Amino acid sequence: MEGILTSPLLNLIAERQMADSQDLEAIQGEHNMSGAAIPKLLHDQGLLDTASQLELVAEYLGTDVIDITAIEFTSELLELIPMDVAKNYQCLPIGLDGETLHLCLADPLNPTALDDLAYQLNRPLQLRVADSLAISKLVDDKYTDAEGYDELIEAMGGADGFEEEAEVKPEDEEPQALEILEEVGDEAPIVRFVNMVLYQALKDQAADIHFEPFEDTYQIRMKVDGSMKMLTPPPKELAPAISSRLKIMAGLNIAERRIPQDGRIAERIAGRELVFRMSTLPTKFGESVVLRLLDSSNDDLMSLEALSIPEKVDESIRHCVVQPNGVFLVTGPTGSGKTTTLYACLRMLNTIDTKILTAEDPVEFPVEGIVQCHIVEAMGMTFAKALKSFLRQDPDIILVGEMRDLETASIGIEAALTGHLVVSTLHTNSSTEAITRLLDMGVEPFMISSSVNGVLAQRLCKTVCKRCKVNTPMTADQKQMLKLTEEEVLGDIYYGTGCDACGHSGYKGRRGIYEMLQMNDEVRDLIANRTPALELRDRCVAAGMQSLRMDGLRLMFEGVSSFEEVMKYT
Repeated sequence: MEGILTSPLLNLIAERQMADSQDLEAIQGEHNMSGAAIPKLLHDQGLLDTASQLELVAEYLGTDVIDITAIEFTSELLELIPMDVAKNYQCLPIGLDGETLHLCLADPLNPTALDDLAYQLNRPLQLRVADSLAISKLVDDKYTDAEGYDELIEAMGGADGFEEEAEVKPEDEEPQALEILEEVGDEAPIVRFVNMVLYQALKDQAADIHFEPFEDTYQIRMKVDGSMKMLTPPPKELAPAISSRLKIMAGLNIAERRIPQDGRIAERIAGRELVFRMSTLPTKFGESVVLRLLDSSNDDLMSLEALSIPEKVDESIRHCVVQPNGVFLVTGPTGSGKTTTLYACLRMLNTIDTKILTAEDPVEFPVEGIVQCHIVEAMGMTFAKALKSFLRQDPDIILVGEMRDLETASIGIEAALTGHLVVSTLHTNSSTEAITRLLDMGVEPFMISSSVNGVLAQRLCKTVCKRCKVNTPMTADQKQMLKLTEEEVLGDIYYGTGCDACGHSGYKGRRGIYEMLQMNDEVRDLIANRTPALELRDRCVAAGMQSLRMDGLRLMFEGVSSFEEVMKYT
């Protein structure tokens, strides 16, 4: 249980045996996949109502429960906690008792938050317990001195002098340009604006933030649940200042605007330590910047149990990765969750008696107990070089970020044949195509058949919003498009009508679709005989392999995803 439940509240409920362990694991998995608040999930699914949760937490902390909505928040009371502290830690002051400040935290079980707050506020604190959702809403409502995103855009649009300061200088004036860029990048409106964008991304649970300059506009988009969402664009002339601010945060060279740069931003936002991977790209009209939100907390790494993988596929994955040697491959397009799945496997295998080495470009999840190497091809540190060195480090398990070429694939397979477990990724559309890809690289069929334990193909499809989900019978056209007979139609299909909870998109969160090719004697013979990909796939499906389409249909008829998503990704 300890390795599965990362939420302190769920662990507390498990310790008191107030709910079934499988139900708690399902809540943890739903939280990991959708980002929904755990207290709300517990309440909505009938495991433990909000009042009982608050009483449990208050008893554990030795304090009491209060109705936060009954507190009158005067300006004098709110001044006891500065706005940036209140938003970062999601906390509210509720009164003074002498020198002791009474306050509520949205996450009262956070072991470090109270100590951090006592240090920052420089006074003794008394924690009280209240509804976390009400606290977060009140923090947003009461601390409104700072402009909202659109108001901040409007305010910056009227600022004079930005255009002149942000203008790119000729190369012979580079020192002056550098000085100006540093100055503009630290301007208060720019700092607030960038922080507002990061905060908005956190609220919307965005995976990526794109800052894109064009001839007449400066566009900011966020990728939420796999789809791009446009933010109100700031004035075009602020593009260099915003780019400079992001570079300062990432520790990059702000004067270099002619070559791509990569960096990392670590920032505390709304009480959470967030890490962004940053990439800059020079374009015709300025620098394009993309931020990828990464998990900075080891506790938030998903376990296999939390990924909602079908039972049969889950058993096959576990069988493949507990072998002492061999190759396990995860395949799919960029952004399909391959790295998350591999790290879920490594988390299960990461024990005191196992040596694990990884070669990644870049290292996305820092993990205690795993030796991780960052690949920098420009400096000569390639996947192939890292693998050769790994074999002299006495590893039990090796993770290779991607098998991109024959050299990397050959060394990885040789490592598997000499007693190591190698896990890696490939970019192919299905599990059987991974075999074809290795053959196309030049790997000999007998080496593939003797070393590969299994191949997992996966996609991420959007899940229908539970708040606005409605059902409807399948039409004849839909059955024809999916090539389904009447007997194969297992019921109605579902879609979201759109509501405030899902931003009127009809979707909220994403779920994996999986296809697992597990090696057996028949499959190994087919590979050794260079069986064509289509025939190999048909033979595997006939032998019981569940294809991506079959798993997608399961989610569609269960009401988890929609017809459109199944058509799109399978």
